Amino acid sequence: MQETLSSEESGELVRLWRRRQTLTSNDMGRMYRIVGDALVACNPPELQVLGEGRQELVAQFIYVKVLRLDADPDEAEERAGHSAPSTAFALCAYFRRYLIDCTRSAAFKRKLSIGDQITEAQLEDELGADEDLEGCLAEHGLSSLAVQQAARAFIAELPEPERILLCEGFGREAEGGLSGIASRHAIASYHYRAGRLGLVHKREGLTADYAKTRLGGWLQGTLGIAIEADNMAAILQVFKILGAEASYA
Repeated sequence: MQETLSSEESGELVRLWRRRQTLTSNDMGRMYRIVGDALVACNPPELQVLGEGRQELVAQFIYVKVLRLDADPDEAEERAGHSAPSTAFALCAYFRRYLIDCTRSAAFKRKLSIGDQITEAQLEDELGADEDLEGCLAEHGLSSLAVQQAARAFIAELPEPERILLCEGFGREAEGGLSGIASRHAIASYHYRAGRLGLVHKREGLTADYAKTRLGGWLQGTLGIAIEADNMAAILQVFKILGAEASYA
């Protein structure tokens, strides 16, 4: 049984949905809350099959399928005015369709959240133990020291709630995940904050639109690393360094 939407929320959802590519940060936050609240009681069986945290899957669904931060801009614009849901039932149907797509993906279980702790073993498995990681950075005119300094500056400039989420949810293996961090520090709207920061996106699925997040903007704007598949080795090395710096912040 799904939570119901009031007539006001229903109308607002449709209006926001139809202009998803031009939403302000406040609009995105409002849309996130409407959809998140509507899905509170939506528990399709696929949730148990996937085995991931429910809140993390809801967050991924909202950013990928509702706000469509990973969509091609032209394609998203063409579809923006169509099939706008106006009920909690319709949203739950969309959510279940997303979960079914996840269960059909053979690679789903191999994907790791950016927010997961990145260990040496994971990096070696992903990149190969013999790969010259320093060389990956050098290709972009960077060194480990330069990235360390940039990481410290990035962490220091974050608003306190986002800094806490990054330092405890990225640099360390936090008890209870993002929800546990938010509970301990009374961080409101933590999923929205984590999403805009770039903590709920999949490492394997990074697209150019990841630049809209704080982490993506830092990678591309400050470090000059384009968010492309060919640059994944350098991006993972940057995340390794950022995780280490976050652990000590």
